[in-house]
Amino acid sequence: MTAGAENSPMPQRFFVNGGDIAGDGLVMEGAVANHIARSLRMHSGDSIVVVDDLNREHGVLLRSVRPERIEGEVSWTRPVTGEPTLRITVVQALPRERMEDCVDLLVEVGAAEIRPVITERVVTRAPGDRIPNRVHRWQAVATESAQLAGRGSIPRVHSPVALADALAALDNGTRVLACTFDAEQSLAALDVDSDSPLALCVGPEGGFGAGDLETLRQAGAQTVHMGARILRTRYASAVGCALLLARSGDLADAVAAAPAP
Repeated sequence: MTAGAENSPMPQRFFVNGGDIAGDGLVMEGAVANHIARSLRMHSGDSIVVVDDLNREHGVLLRSVRPERIEGEVSWTRPVTGEPTLRITVVQALPRERMEDCVDLLVEVGAAEIRPVITERVVTRAPGDRIPNRVHRWQAVATESAQLAGRGSIPRVHSPVALADALAALDNGTRVLACTFDAEQSLAALDVDSDSPLALCVGPEGGFGAGDLETLRQAGAQTVHMGARILRTRYASAVGCALLLARSGDLADAVAAAPAP
């Protein structure tokens, strides 16, 4: 979140199902209604933005606010904003701690998808029965971060798998980039085509092991570096995404203002 964002006049944003909107009316129930009424303390007459599953966003004027049910009137509709043209999948080695921070930053910057991986030097090894709960928590963080950042969709956070499995699951035609300390190509100077999806692979503290590098080589990965300073892995992937999006021109435009009612 940028400095002062908590005082921003931009309306609160929420993701809804298309069925929550009927004509010019919106109805929300359950946890999101309780959050709006109790946590945010919003009232009738306040405005919000909702994003549906048809890639549309709607300005909504709240008419009735109760913890169990929110009703509002749609005042405008447009295609979603806040989504980069360049699609970046982040293949992220599990950090030793605070994977939630990594997810939060990646979603706010603009990553399209997050694939946590187990590499040779990964320290964290969660018991199998705890992994679903962790992934559920990471996905919840992604949803909250997408709302706060004004995203047009919620990036998916996958379950941790081996590096080779994550690379094999990438869409055909994805350009694979592997961050290493000794690469010759600077990520900040890389030529980027916004129409071609990228996979940014970031290793754990200490970098990729020899076996990891061979796996990446077999996947056709290009090695890149992010400068002369070493970043913590949970921050490095977000910095890498920002560099790629800047190269694609995505960071040139300001936040899209909401239309007048």
